[in-house]
Amino acid sequence: MIRAAVASAQRQARRVRSPGAGGRSAGGVQGGPGVRRVVGRRSLSAQVLALQTTVLVITLAAGFLLAVWYQHGQLDRQYEHRALSVAETVAATPSLERAVAAGDPGGSIQQMASRIWRATGVSYVVVTNAKGIRYSHPNPSLIGKPVYDDPESASSEPFRTGRPWTGIQTGTLGATARGKAPIFYPAGHLIGEVSVGIPVAQVQDYFAGEIPSIAAYTLAALGLGGVLSLLFTRRLKRQTLGLELDEIAALYQEREAMLHGIREGVVGLDTRNRVLLANDQAREMLALPPEFVGRPLTDMLPAGRLVDVITGRQGGADQLLVVGHRVVVANRMPIEAPRRGHLGWVVTFQDRTEPEGLMRELDAVLGLTEALRAQSHEFSNRLHTLVGLVELGRYDEAIAFVTDVSTSRNELADRLLSMVVDPMVVALLLAKTSVALERGVELRVGADPGLEGELVEVGDLLTVVGNLVDNAIDAAAGGEAPRWVEVELSFASSDLLVRVGDSGPGIDLGARESIFVDGWSTKESTSGARRGLGLALVRQVVERRGGVVEVGSRVGAVFSVVLPGSVRAGAAVRS
Repeated sequence: MIRAAVASAQRQARRVRSPGAGGRSAGGVQGGPGVRRVVGRRSLSAQVLALQTTVLVITLAAGFLLAVWYQHGQLDRQYEHRALSVAETVAATPSLERAVAAGDPGGSIQQMASRIWRATGVSYVVVTNAKGIRYSHPNPSLIGKPVYDDPESASSEPFRTGRPWTGIQTGTLGATARGKAPIFYPAGHLIGEVSVGIPVAQVQDYFAGEIPSIAAYTLAALGLGGVLSLLFTRRLKRQTLGLELDEIAALYQEREAMLHGIREGVVGLDTRNRVLLANDQAREMLALPPEFVGRPLTDMLPAGRLVDVITGRQGGADQLLVVGHRVVVANRMPIEAPRRGHLGWVVTFQDRTEPEGLMRELDAVLGLTEALRAQSHEFSNRLHTLVGLVELGRYDEAIAFVTDVSTSRNELADRLLSMVVDPMVVALLLAKTSVALERGVELRVGADPGLEGELVEVGDLLTVVGNLVDNAIDAAAGGEAPRWVEVELSFASSDLLVRVGDSGPGIDLGARESIFVDGWSTKESTSGARRGLGLALVRQVVERRGGVVEVGSRVGAVFSVVLPGSVRAGAAVRS
């Protein structure tokens, strides 16, 4: 069924992709521009690839910009700390400390600063006193002049705060990454600062050299992501069997329509017997809870033959089951997929209650026909006897013969009515008596003389007695003479006891449980009806009423059934 749905969706997809000769496509799009739009529409794999590539490009572009921004900031901080390291080293030089303390602008301080910036590769080394007067500078004309014309602008300078400082500033030598360190001499006495700068252009040149490597990593990631996206789309296409989005939607709609439109119950199981899907008929038949998807079937159904058939512990085709009040035929079939192997199982349940009921009724009609044929044959014999007596002029003997025949039949009906009291049960036993006589079996009926009261739910009693008597007649008819069947009815309070025995071969001790299983039978049906339902129905009635059914032996088999609440004590006796 699932394979058929897939094939149907694929055929529909082919119809959508290839326009008909002026007709309408499977998707309802007519020929002309509409078809060209459908044909020109990209496939699912192409859409996914385009979407993934777009997301990848946007993500990598944003990552590239963030990496550039972060690397730029890192380089700025790196050069600032480099400048600060040089400034702190110079500020801690004893000769420089003494020269600054002596207040000697230019001279030795300028010489020391010149040697340091040439040796370290920095742009400049500027030394000031505690008032911001330059003692050294790459431009000698600025020596002896203040760093800031506005004293408020120097509020963050180390010669004022006594704390190191880093940052980007623009001064007489252009934009530089600067590091500034205070000079203390003697210990704890702030006498000035050392400012070291590295040109921003040098930082930018180094940063420009780093950009190609960042771009190379980005392009490599883009290429790898593109390859992985292509592999993913190919895998997606294989997993979706080449179906597009509209085809998948159509397939889902067809599956839902088929599952919920058929009258058979369908249950899908995975390899661990967990329920994957169940249509409305199956949920109603099995009484599944609302949240059944993904749960093991054994957690939702009572142990028994039904679970054994569904889970495969009991194999075979057309397994007959009694589920609630229904007669069901179950089949379990494997699900196989190309390149994926075994996926699970599909179990179908066909409601055979009405057909099986008709077949059983046909069996009963055939049996009744045989009984009527026998009675007709017996009546013909008696009628010929009566005609012969009349022709011989033996009128008294003819009257006596008719009287005896009529009296024996009436006595049987009166005797059954006096014991059983319910006319429907009496009618059933009378019919079974005729069937038994035709097959050479004597049907004996006994009842508790204290059985007075109205029988409750007579339909259940008829089901139990009818099936047990039918089986007993079949067993006795296949045994040795004398052949007989005994039916006994007795009660205790409101409970009714039904005991049916026969003179047949009996039932093996090991089979006394399996005889109540759906489909168990040793007989063949004359009408084609499935056998093995009688005792299963008896057990179902007994379990529903909370009673007991047991199998014993005396001469042949003896079935004892207790039906609680079957007699309404004190009620008027039916006539």
